[in-house]
Amino acid sequence: MVGHTFVLSETKTGEMALLRQDEGMEQWTSVDGSAQTLQRRNGSDALLPETPGQGNLNFPTYNLLDGLPTDPEPLLKRISDDAEENHGAGSESTTGPHHEAFVTIGDLLRNGGTPPDTTAALYRAAALIPGVDIVPDAVDAAGRHGVAVARTHDGERIEWIFDESTVRLLGERTVLVEDNAWGKAGTVVTSVALIDSGIVDEAGQTNY
Repeated sequence: MVGHTFVLSETKTGEMALLRQDEGMEQWTSVDGSAQTLQRRNGSDALLPETPGQGNLNFPTYNLLDGLPTDPEPLLKRISDDAEENHGAGSESTTGPHHEAFVTIGDLLRNGGTPPDTTAALYRAAALIPGVDIVPDAVDAAGRHGVAVARTHDGERIEWIFDESTVRLLGERTVLVEDNAWGKAGTVVTSVALIDSGIVDEAGQTNY
């Protein structure tokens, strides 16, 4: 994966400034969660904290993804129940369950190892979430154009960008739709592109 995001940081004078942060990385996750996930950034390897069992919707293993419903309505209910528990009424979340469900589906789609049947169900489940829209032309961090499935919350539009011919997920970006502390409307604050994915015998291996 390649790309960037902008973060707000306080300067020595006490003012807030936008700093560009590299989001390029490679990641290896074991099929059954029996080993820690290996993440490589700027040539340095690090093991991520362990996730118990088969993982969860935020840190899924292949086995967990393969066990999700492939009917879009039960799948969305599973995701929405999790979003409601952590982002619904009574929580301190500012995103709300609908938007969090949309974000979760996007994260699952970005997982290069998601089984095809689950991927197709995730597409259809996303379409059932209120407020989901289509952006006819969006560009990922690698400069590739595609059609985006999008949802706007609190002045920011999250877009998942797909190849118009193959429907393969190309990447994701967040675009401001109104002026705020991050910048003017139209500013792309986060943009990533998925370059490749596959199955290998061991963590760190890149030929597959």
